[in-house]
Formats: sequence, C-alpha cells, structure tokens
Amino acid sequence: YATDLMNGFKQTSIVVDSPVCIGNWCPRNYSGGHSGAMTLIQAITNSVNVIPVKLSIALGNGNAKIGRAKIVETAHKMGIRSALPDTPSLPLGADGITVLEHTTAYAAFPNGGMAVEHHAVIDIRTAAGNLIWNFDRDGKKPVRVLPPQVAADMVMMMNSVVENGTGRRAQLDGIKVAGKTGTT
Repeated sequence: YATDLMNGFKQTSIVVDSPVCIGNWCPRNYSGGHSGAMTLIQAITNSVNVIPVKLSIALGNGNAKIGRAKIVETAHKMGIRSALPDTPSLPLGADGITVLEHTTAYAAFPNGGMAVEHHAVIDIRTAAGNLIWNFDRDGKKPVRVLPPQVAADMVMMMNSVVENGTGRRAQLDGIKVAGKTGTT
C-alpha cells in the first residue's frame, strides 16, 4: 500500500474487488467472495487479498505500471534485507521474512517515513564506566525512505485495521494502535 500511495493512489482511491488472475494463479479473499468497489482504506481495513494484487499490476501517476519491482524496492528501503522473489503473491506478503525484518520495516511508518536500524546495544562502556560508544550518538542515523504524508497515511490506514477491521482484537484501552492482519 505504501508503494501505491507513493505512486499516485490515495486512501480514498477506488479499486474494484473482483476476480483477477496472473497466469494460472488467482488470489482469493478469506470470505471466498468479492465486495466490488472499495477504497484503499476499506481494503486494508478488511484485509481484502485481491486488492493489493490488483494494485501491483495497476497504473500509477503518469500511467506507469506500479509493478512488483517497485514493491520490492520500497520493502528493501524500509529495512527488509531478505531477497524477495518476483512472484504474483508478493503483495500479500506470501514470502517468508523474519519478524525482526518485518518490525524494522514497519517502524518507518510511525517514525514519519524514516527508516530505523534495529539494534540490541545502546551503550558500550569501559570497565571504569566511561562511555566508548552510544547508539544515539554513534549509530547509523535514520534516513528518509517514505514521504512523511505516505507514512502518516499508512499509520491512519493501519489504525483503521485495528479500530474497524480485522485487527480489532489488538485494541488497547486508551492507546492508539495501528497494525495489519494477515493469513501467513
């Protein structure tokens, strides 16, 4: 969805949930049916599988095809280090990545579009307690990987997943939560 937002789509863009096949592969929704025209925010909120697949073959601004290569490029910029194969199911996250890669990449959304570097060490000190290295001071600095508006839109869309859609069980009293459900 972030790649689509960077290529001219909006949360309110309409895409039709209807049958689609790429070669001999035809994605299905969990419900088994189709819901017709819906906005991107409705599609992510209800975890409609067909929509991200259709978006991967859709045209963006300037009628350039979005394509799976752009999705892979976005994922790698956000922190996915694993090779992502160019398969039709890629937009559904149907390839295995580690939880660490996944959470590192998703952290760019609440971080305003800035990539984060996962790390375990905050400080390194001498036996006497003198600071040698500190992550905030010496670690890799965040780099912009998404426009701030795309990051904000993604947080809003993923908040809708938790408040209105398939992620309702992740709600926390008094805490604004954003997330994405999936079947893998």
